[in-house]
Amino acid sequence: MRGFRYLLGLLIILAACWLGVWWYAEGRMQNGVTAWAEQLATQGWKVSYDRLQRGTSPAAATLTLTNLVLSPPADSHGESGAVTLPVVALRIELLDPMVLHTDLPQKISVAVGQTINAVVSFGSVALDQELDPHVLFHSGAFPYRSGSFNAAGVDILASDGSLLVLHLDSIATHYAFDPDAGADRMAFTGTEQLNGVAISPLVARLLSIPFGGKVASLSLNLGLSGPVPPDLAALAARINAIPASDEADRQKLFVPVVHDWAAKGGNGNFGLGAVVGPTTLASDGALKFDANLQPQGTADVTADHLDEFTQAVTNAYPETQAVITAWQAQLSAYITSTPLGGQSLAMHVAYGDGAVNVNGMKTSDLPPIDWTALENPAPVLAPTPTPTPPPVTGDGANTPTP
Repeated sequence: MRGFRYLLGLLIILAACWLGVWWYAEGRMQNGVTAWAEQLATQGWKVSYDRLQRGTSPAAATLTLTNLVLSPPADSHGESGAVTLPVVALRIELLDPMVLHTDLPQKISVAVGQTINAVVSFGSVALDQELDPHVLFHSGAFPYRSGSFNAAGVDILASDGSLLVLHLDSIATHYAFDPDAGADRMAFTGTEQLNGVAISPLVARLLSIPFGGKVASLSLNLGLSGPVPPDLAALAARINAIPASDEADRQKLFVPVVHDWAAKGGNGNFGLGAVVGPTTLASDGALKFDANLQPQGTADVTADHLDEFTQAVTNAYPETQAVITAWQAQLSAYITSTPLGGQSLAMHVAYGDGAVNVNGMKTSDLPPIDWTALENPAPVLAPTPTPTPPPVTGDGANTPTP
């Protein structure tokens, strides 16, 4: 009997703890949405929703927004647009309390100006982000340590959803963030994979796009080492607060951060890949800085069946023949032919110490980076308007010039 009372008391304590966490989590989500909307407003965006409702079930902390509308800043012609999501819900479940799920609608409306009305639809869609327990109680810290977005059966449709423009079989993205990373490990890693990308068959026929307008796969990966700049969120907010047209002031904020990162051993890597028609393209590279903070690194590019690829392009667009021929001539030293791969490209690029080498041969000089000049860019002066001559009046207005 004593054991039963002990167990019952423990369950009551756990339930009370969860209810406290549940209430706190919903409050943090609501505050986060409000702060997010306010931040977008400082950048010229408009954010509106019909209703923001906290959940009532203790099985999950939830926050639901109804008819969320995002409108970007107007362009130079005074036109804007709107992205409309009928329902968006944020959710943290009892049995998985360190993952924030964002439940997106299966149809999102997109309007651009007064003429474009499109719909993005999903067969399935999921957005999940892992929370860091060390920063949950610090409102100014970035609370996520990793996240993923996965969608299948994605269609982009124009004319209010009646005309297919683009289809994707699937899209998958993932990122991981380590704010404590030094130069010896990655502070940010991100990957993205698109499969089965296909332009509408109608559009592909009308524009004579090779390979039926289909791309089998596209991939991207990026890695950046630490150290992470201090107060990164505040820095991003300061940069975003500067108008995009003011490139000089943005550069004054951004370049010193990159300079400091390089001085502390910052390095990175990237990768790109694609399968288009018969051709498989792969590339990757790495970047670091030497003792004088000058870039050095490598990059590799490979591609096969280039002859079949270029033939298909020139058959579809004969006007590209001259450009492709010139391109092939420039890369001829790095192209070989094999029975299995057809024309294949293989390039190994190494840069540093003032030179760029391709496949072991120097091809060009590498100018040094002048960090002082980059950190102090000259302001871009607006062009002086040309004065407009006064109109001709009186009897001379219609008199021809001799």
